[in-house]
Amino acid sequence: MNRQQAKDLLPIIQAFAEGKTIQQAGRRGWFDVDSINFDLCKYRIKPEPKYRPFANAEECWQEMQKHHPFGWIKKTCGDCNFLHIMELYSTGILINKVDSFGSFRNLIKTYDSAFAETIFADGTPFGIKEE
Repeated sequence: MNRQQAKDLLPIIQAFAEGKTIQQAGRRGWFDVDSINFDLCKYRIKPEPKYRPFANAEECWQEMQKHHPFGWIKKTCGDCNFLHIMELYSTGILINKVDSFGSFRNLIKTYDSAFAETIFADGTPFGIKEE
């Protein structure tokens, strides 16, 4: 192994040590591996799925039906508040938030801001997975 090969393999080894999935090139494409051999195999860090914000209410509704508990999202920053989706609009959502005093507040979020600030209650991104 030369220095350039070591530089190329270093991020793979780091990701492997951190518990990320590593893939090896094969005849039929990439496949997950449980160990790394320092031979002539090609390795990569398994790509993370890409998500995007919802384009409209119909797209949001279809995706919401796949997640449980239905209609609940969670903030990704700050306090870990769960929010209930009350209504869907063409450009965003109306959510019901309980503040620290136990009072309810309604907030309107665009699909872009909801994608950036929340996830579904089951932990998956609040958006559409792109294939």
